[in-house]
Amino acid sequence: MKKRRLSVRALCCALALLMLSAMLAACGSPSKPKIEENKGELAATYPYVVHTKSATWYLAADDISLLGEDAFYEGLYALLENQEQDFADAREALKGHIDADVPPVEIRTDFSGRAEAAETMGAFYHEQRNFIKLFGGWDVASFALLHEYVHYLTMHCAPEPATRGLYAEGVANYVSMIACKNRMARSVNCAVPEEDLAFFKSKGAWDESENCLDPQKFYFGNAANFSLGGMIGYEYFSVNDIYETYTQEAHQNPDVWSVSHFEAASLMAWLAETYGRDTVLQNLGTAPEDFEAVYGLPFTEAYQKWAAWNLEKCAELGLSVG
Repeated sequence: MKKRRLSVRALCCALALLMLSAMLAACGSPSKPKIEENKGELAATYPYVVHTKSATWYLAADDISLLGEDAFYEGLYALLENQEQDFADAREALKGHIDADVPPVEIRTDFSGRAEAAETMGAFYHEQRNFIKLFGGWDVASFALLHEYVHYLTMHCAPEPATRGLYAEGVANYVSMIACKNRMARSVNCAVPEEDLAFFKSKGAWDESENCLDPQKFYFGNAANFSLGGMIGYEYFSVNDIYETYTQEAHQNPDVWSVSHFEAASLMAWLAETYGRDTVLQNLGTAPEDFEAVYGLPFTEAYQKWAAWNLEKCAELGLSVG
């Protein structure tokens, strides 16, 4: 009789576990939220929506057709595995300088390039209409999304919005690529083409423990390349959000409106270390041309001090530059 009671108990436990498994499957897993039909005004372009704690995703029909349904959703789910934690990290990095309660951000896909901005950008945050739009496919989206989310936090969810240029782009790059781990960017090696990864590995920018390109090292190293003159003659994307040619004049007389995104990220890290995080975040709303009024020295002088600091940081991280 004792053995029989044990068998019945075991059978009941097994049935309970099966029922629990079925219930969890019906609810869906955290990495694969439910794809819902969009019944709102954007339904013609974005027939499907996905809700996460921090974002509402609008999925374009053209993009699903472009990539194919399986590839589209595979890329989406891969990104969503890291999105919530990365977004939470960004909010924590800006804590005390953004609203305590941050509403979910609206994200729209545009891999088929309907928007004009798709010709020059991998993604952008539309400040006036308050949404993020992603271009170029899931690898580019994974690399760019946290940057754009920081724009949302500092331009829409802050008491005083960050001004365009050095401060808006600097803080977006600093928080997303240096202050935070950025699992999304790591998962796609910062969208660097496969054929170029060997170069960055040789320069020490590889994270051996996670077998991926390290965003922080990637940004510090590229910033050093600019400060050392390695980009003279090449085209680059400036904090003015335009493509410019890096000239000898720009190298000798760096301008607050023309530094690269790489330089801006590291500059913000230097400012935070030198003057304090709160000082930097409290002054994101000032005009970049008033840099000296905030930090007590001309931008060109600050740039030289930063450049020396950045080289020391590269050496500390084991990066080979120059």
